[in-house]
Order: sequence, then structure tokens, then C-alpha cells
Amino acid sequence: MNEIIPSIQQRRSAMAFSPESIPQDHLLQIFRAASLAPSAYNEQPWLFVVANRINTEAFNRVLNTLAPGNQDWAKNAGALVVSAARKNYTKVEGNNYYALHDLGMATAMFLLQAQSMGYVTHMMGGFNHNEIRKILELDDSFEIGAVTALGKPGKVDNLSPQNKQRELSPRSRLEIEKVLRIL
Repeated sequence: MNEIIPSIQQRRSAMAFSPESIPQDHLLQIFRAASLAPSAYNEQPWLFVVANRINTEAFNRVLNTLAPGNQDWAKNAGALVVSAARKNYTKVEGNNYYALHDLGMATAMFLLQAQSMGYVTHMMGGFNHNEIRKILELDDSFEIGAVTALGKPGKVDNLSPQNKQRELSPRSRLEIEKVLRIL
């Protein structure tokens, strides 16, 4: 009863990636897991756009939208995944206020499935939203969530000294009392 699922317990934001592309069947398995997330009205408002390293042009286009500090280590990821949420419902009229929440749940499923398959991930908010929107041809009906680096673990020694220190630092989490209220 006290056990945390290993994929959850071991997950952390990695910075050391091995620069190898991700097999198509692995990507499909990872994103099938994401597609099983719950969503309001079963809208499944998420969209994941994968720039796999095997497509160098697409990978570099997404990489170049990242903040320089993120480019420094994300350049070695196997893929860069852009997540977005459709803002409006398709089954009923109106704004889907839960779209980003639902995208977050699908993303969590993707992260945990990837972790269980031996991959590591790192979500980023440091990127040029307008540029990503332009290169992926996403109109305003989508809210961009994040860019996530995905790949096999790499060598920590290949990181800059600052990023090596971050990678090797202990995982810190807030105390449960700071994030939980039981009434």
C-alpha cells in the first residue's frame, strides 16, 4: 500500500541525453498511453507534435525555438515534443476551460510511459511561443503547453559544468503538507 509506482518515483527532469532517434513503434506506444488520459466530455483536446532526431530539419527547427540555456543540453535529445491543447470544445459549444488540465494529464501519461520504457524526459517552458506556432502552423485555436525533450539517458560528463551540477543534484519536492489539504 505504501509503494509508489516506480515510473513515478524515478521520474525526474533529465538533462543528459544520448543523441539517438527514437524508433517509431516506441513513439506510438508512448503516445497511445497519453491518449488514454481522461478528459472533459472525452474531448481529448491534446495534440503532440514530435520532431524526431531522424528528421534533422524538423528537429533543428524546434530546437532553434528553445531558449539558449535549453538548447545547450536539449540538442542531444532523441526527440523534441511540442504539446498543445485545443481551446474550444468540438462536441458542445464554447471554450474548454479544462483543455490545459487535460493536456497535463495526457502529458503525465506520456512521461510515465516513456520512463517505464527506459527513456528520460525534460519539460520546458523556455521557448519562443510565436516561432513554434509559426513553424508548426498552429492557429489560435490551440494553446501551446510545453516542449519536452525525450530520449535515452546520456553521459552526464558531456554536460556543461552548470548543467552537470543540476543533473546530479538531489531531487527536491515540497513537503506533502504544503501541497495537500485533507478536509
